[in-house]
Amino acid sequence: MKFARILAIVTLSVTLSALSFLALVCGWLFEFFLYREPEVNPYSLLVVGVDAMIEGTRRADVIMIAMIDHKERKIVISNVPRDLLLQNSKINAVYARSGISGLRQTLSKLLDINFNGAVIVDYAAFKYLGDELGPVEIHVKEPMKYVDSVQKLYIDFQPGVYLMRGDELLAYIRYRRDAMGDLSRIERQKQVLMKLIENARRVTLQKLLSMFQNLRKNIDLKVSTGELVYLFSKLRKGFTVEFVSFPYAINEKGDVVLDEKRLPIYKQTLKEMKTQSQTCTLRIVLINAGLDKSRAFLERQTNLWNKADVQPSLIVWEDVGLSFKNDTALIVDRGIQDSVKNLLKSVYPEKTFMFVFVDEPGTLKSYFELVDKLSKNRIYPKFPIDVFVVVR
Repeated sequence: MKFARILAIVTLSVTLSALSFLALVCGWLFEFFLYREPEVNPYSLLVVGVDAMIEGTRRADVIMIAMIDHKERKIVISNVPRDLLLQNSKINAVYARSGISGLRQTLSKLLDINFNGAVIVDYAAFKYLGDELGPVEIHVKEPMKYVDSVQKLYIDFQPGVYLMRGDELLAYIRYRRDAMGDLSRIERQKQVLMKLIENARRVTLQKLLSMFQNLRKNIDLKVSTGELVYLFSKLRKGFTVEFVSFPYAINEKGDVVLDEKRLPIYKQTLKEMKTQSQTCTLRIVLINAGLDKSRAFLERQTNLWNKADVQPSLIVWEDVGLSFKNDTALIVDRGIQDSVKNLLKSVYPEKTFMFVFVDEPGTLKSYFELVDKLSKNRIYPKFPIDVFVVVR
């Protein structure tokens, strides 16, 4: 009897100690008792990253829509360009004028989304994540230099491979002084986000809870805590992340505007969380072999492929030392040649392509030489690849 009493006391002590430890680690243990499954699936979340306070105004520097299927453990993310023009005003100005409620209402009306929650994050939070989940390997392909003393932003990267943490990682995703401006910055944000997510999968639950405690002072949660705990508990078991491109176009003035033709497909994609219509079923690497080696090439090609509602797996706009006399499609499998021809005809109706197959004599060598040139320029496409499309 005495032994049983001692065992009970020890068990209780261990349990209380464990609970106390978790309480100290996360600071919100009691909120687990509010654990509540959301009534909707998918769960729609508006995520806004804000910059520093300047002259009493704080702008939305990052606007992201996350659709979370907590039953299938799948997340679909879409970045809204902060420079998107709506009624002669940029979308990030809506946040400056009307706060998160105004931005939420504007996007809800535009996209037919009833947001279930919202999260406001500042740069201190991202810096903290970069320190805790870094380092992240980043390939810088061109010089990146910018100074803004008002925002205390100092960016200076030369081409090369970096292992980045907090401050450096934050500077990398904030840079927007290249030809594509905010649009290329969105691509960098996707790249960094995916790498941070992969790193987060490998940390312990205790560390994740500790990180969340530290993040809360830099995060404004407009979401039910019980639902957040439920989503966290489901997603920590493993999940997939996919990105959907926002339906934008660039007008003659260089402004980022809404692409009305692609908007209905985009709405349906978010609603159904099916991303196939936004990506090409063929794995295509598009390579620049023309005279213009600037990001203007990337801008033009992105717009052309957007009209076909697809995008190549990779667009190589840099000079990688290719000398092609003709627009060429290097096809790996002859069985897809009709699909490739039809697709290229829809994207480039005025071009005439030369179609070359890897199994032809001498072509396999050209294929490997092409891959070698890319790797020497620190460009590593994901394999397998169905076709290399070289445009002049």
